[in-house]
Amino acid sequence: MFNTQTAIVLIYTAVLACNRLAGASGAALQKTALTEICNTATEMRAVPALAKSKLDKAQGLVTEYHKAALRLQALAAARDNDITQILVIESIAASLGDQAERALEQVKTLTDKALTASAAAGGVYGGISEFLTLTTAGISGTAGGCLSESDNGDVISNKPSNTVCPIDQPITLESQNHQLSDSFGPQGLTTQRTNDAKATGGAATKCVLFAAPGTAATKLFQQATTAAIAGGTLKITGAGPALQTDHTSRISQETGTTGSKLIIQAHTATRQLLAESVGDPAQAVKNKVKELAAQPELATSVAQKLKLIGAPGDQSDLEKQAKEQIKNLLDDGNEKLESKWQALIDTKIYDGKSDEAKTEKASSITFTKELIQSVLYYRNKRQADFLRVQKELEQKKNDCKKKPQKPKCNGKEKTECGTTKGCEWNKTEEKCKLTEDAQKDAEKARQEIGKDGKTTNTTGSNSFVIKRAPLLIAVFLL
Repeated sequence: MFNTQTAIVLIYTAVLACNRLAGASGAALQKTALTEICNTATEMRAVPALAKSKLDKAQGLVTEYHKAALRLQALAAARDNDITQILVIESIAASLGDQAERALEQVKTLTDKALTASAAAGGVYGGISEFLTLTTAGISGTAGGCLSESDNGDVISNKPSNTVCPIDQPITLESQNHQLSDSFGPQGLTTQRTNDAKATGGAATKCVLFAAPGTAATKLFQQATTAAIAGGTLKITGAGPALQTDHTSRISQETGTTGSKLIIQAHTATRQLLAESVGDPAQAVKNKVKELAAQPELATSVAQKLKLIGAPGDQSDLEKQAKEQIKNLLDDGNEKLESKWQALIDTKIYDGKSDEAKTEKASSITFTKELIQSVLYYRNKRQADFLRVQKELEQKKNDCKKKPQKPKCNGKEKTECGTTKGCEWNKTEEKCKLTEDAQKDAEKARQEIGKDGKTTNTTGSNSFVIKRAPLLIAVFLL
């Protein structure tokens, strides 16, 4: 028979059971806060792609500077008409080569920042993904759960799609087209804005993860604490516990919060990466050439090099020559620079790959190996020309030494004439003249030297040697 005392015992037992169950649960996370965490995950996943894009551009800048310098070196080496013009082109090439070295230093600096940002952001995403995997892997129905369907509704019963929230997805290096500068603000992450992230309504007491701290075996938090979980995106505070995401919007204040170090590092490193400016490589080269052409230091440098190789004229005269060539080649960096620069690099040079000396526009040669081969071709050719000129000049010198020297008889007095070998006094003309034997010996020697035809004509091919020798020697010494 069911009496009153039995009923009281049953009711008391039921109340205890309900209290125990209620005490073991806490509020789920608001849909708004969940969306913010998902958005942060998306942004963190985009950081490695940003890093790759920056590094690709920076490396492209090194390559473009290097190739531009090689093109100019080949163009300069291919010319032999004006040493001043050659030195102007080579000076610009040297400056572009120096810029390539500086750009390489930027690549090294950028690499450190890119790796730090990518590693930290990847770690944050990993924390978010792990948290969302934990809270979504075993969901079934709405009896319990830690993520709400809406801020005031019940808990979710289906895992969010990866298009909405990237859970457990591999990180790609393909461009994400994200404006990370908006998300990674000066003070913190702008994707996180919720101060009270606890869900109400049907999801108010359904999450065992966020139950109030206690020493019971059913409690995750054995005491009140302050910590950041989910990659640092969700902050848990106090005995409630309180849940929030907006702590990362003022991220510098979270240095003492357990679990925040990685997300702070990701924010700082990504901001530093975003601050690294890397322009379009081709335009950067044009801008540098324009800057060089407009600077008076270029003419001064060229004049000093001219003086060093023995060009005639004082510093002022040589600078004037240099300025004329800079104006002619690059319009002093003014409005015609673009067209003149294009005309210069469109000059045809050896293509660097053919067995014969085939040429194409310097601007069309894109492989570094071919540009190097083009430079070497002209330098080797110039070396060969120099050695040939040197050899021919040496031969001329030797021929001159072999050639019998005619005695200098004309103008000598009678007494001196009689004592000079090869000379005799002509009584009829009353002057000193060559003897007949001396005249025959000189003619015979001249004919013997000229048998191979190399010394009988000094106005034909040898005139080229004489005219070009100083230029070839000067350019070879550059």
